[in-house]
Amino acid sequence: LAPDGLVLDGERLPRGTMLLLDVFGQNHDPALWEEPYRFDPERFLRAGPHRDELIPQGGGPREGHRCPGEDITVAVLSVLARELARLDFAVPDQDLRIPLNRIPTRPRSGVRLVVGA
Repeated sequence: LAPDGLVLDGERLPRGTMLLLDVFGQNHDPALWEEPYRFDPERFLRAGPHRDELIPQGGGPREGHRCPGEDITVAVLSVLARELARLDFAVPDQDLRIPLNRIPTRPRSGVRLVVGA
């Protein structure tokens, strides 16, 4: 929620205004990134990102910018990954395209697995 006195792009936002940060949109904006959907970590060797371009989630040292849910997510995944690795499963045909017109987004068909396949 916006604190008192927040001005964003010249617009004063009243206290309590809900803000949504579109991390995916920012990190895939063709106005900021050449071929934004191409995996190219070497792009940062040519020129580092300028302020307000890249929004790294979970990147950098522990005392830097981190996701507030990172610790619990890592704990859950450390248990879940071992259990999932033991499963015999198959991934049936499904629509795994991710629509970019809804937030939060997810694959169109969800992700279906057939366990014991």
